[in-house]
Amino acid sequence: MKMIRLTFALIAFAWASGLLAQEPSGYIETNVGVSYTNAELDFFPGISFLYGRRMFLSNTSFWDAQVGLAAPSVATMKVGRGYRSAASGFSVSAGVRIWPAHVYLQFGIPDNRCSKEVSQRMLRRLDRRGKDSNDLVCGEWTLSVERGLGGTSWENLSLESIAIATVSHRWYFE
Repeated sequence: MKMIRLTFALIAFAWASGLLAQEPSGYIETNVGVSYTNAELDFFPGISFLYGRRMFLSNTSFWDAQVGLAAPSVATMKVGRGYRSAASGFSVSAGVRIWPAHVYLQFGIPDNRCSKEVSQRMLRRLDRRGKDSNDLVCGEWTLSVERGLGGTSWENLSLESIAIATVSHRWYFE
């Protein structure tokens, strides 16, 4: 019961912080990873398709929330707080994956398209289509490591997962 209250408190806090956000930006994300488990199979693959929202509180500080479909857990959701370098665009965030229960640390690496410094070749291709660099979809690669409850009396809340490592790609939209 305490876990459910904590979950709802985190969601409410992230939502309320989003009301004060300077630049909310939505995204879709595809994610692949591997889980180290306490089950018969030591390592188990996973995949997810997510909708997320990053809500900036300042130029560098943000809340990040995601929800989506996943295998093998059917669904997944996480909430975290992070910081992004204004100069390079690299980011780091930490938070709680609510289902299956884990804490995570995530690193974001921006696509070159995010810098808006586009090669002359790409500019010519865009010009032929009547577009410019503002029409490019901005994205980010993310790497995360997570710690679950596997090996404890609460292991069912994390599907017996002890740890997860993931790689994903996000496509931002405004």
